[in-house]
Amino acid sequence: MENELLPDIHVAVSVDEIQQIITNYKIGKKPLARLLGWGETTIIRYLEGDAPTTEYSDKLRAILGNPTYYYSILMRNKGNLTNVAFRKSKKAVLERLMQSKIDIVAQYIINLKDSEISAGYIQVLLFYIQAFSLAFHGKEIFEDECFAIGNSSPYPNVYENMKKYGMVKLEIDDSVLSEEEKDLIDAVIEGFTWYGPKALFALLERESKVLSDSVENRSNKYISKDVLKNYYKEALIQYNISNIKEIGRYPDITLSELRRDMIYAI
Repeated sequence: MENELLPDIHVAVSVDEIQQIITNYKIGKKPLARLLGWGETTIIRYLEGDAPTTEYSDKLRAILGNPTYYYSILMRNKGNLTNVAFRKSKKAVLERLMQSKIDIVAQYIINLKDSEISAGYIQVLLFYIQAFSLAFHGKEIFEDECFAIGNSSPYPNVYENMKKYGMVKLEIDDSVLSEEEKDLIDAVIEGFTWYGPKALFALLERESKVLSDSVENRSNKYISKDVLKNYYKEALIQYNISNIKEIGRYPDITLSELRRDMIYAI
């Protein structure tokens, strides 16, 4: 019948996709097969035109599309590789995962919280880490622009990647973060994580709207770093916050104010 639904047709992973895995993760054909627990010549045969099974095809495509998944396999099965092959591939996959400084800051938070934190909560922390870096030190921690939206995703690309790849501890090299930056990040985490996501999302939503309304060009989809710096420098004065160890005073006071305003609005 013309209206009859056609069955799904499984498309096997292509030779180009397998080659991308080898290139992206800096791993040889035989080492990749050993890492996956397959016969040593399996990948070679696929590259020469043999069709992989559905199970093997799906696994290879998942590895290509999800570096975190590959990392988990690499760490679990590293005994199947030589030390040289393991270190080379580990370096390559971490470079793909940590492509910008904001990714490193986000991963620093995940590692510090032992993965027990949500992607949305990290958005809040990233926002205030950037804001207080600008306010205290007059400079950004990462270059990404903050979206001028009244919700909990000021850095949506990071958020989507975390939702896609999950919250996984990674052995990152955080030496790109200075001690000054780490101290500020730690202070924001310490000060804000006393509060649950509902409270912090509400606070961020309110402040994002205030900041967005302050932008001269209302059609601008970003909140500039100068706007963030000026707003939170004034907040430091208003709430008598003189050093980063006192950052916790900010959520303490502002969330109390927000709660009071919500009660009065009822």
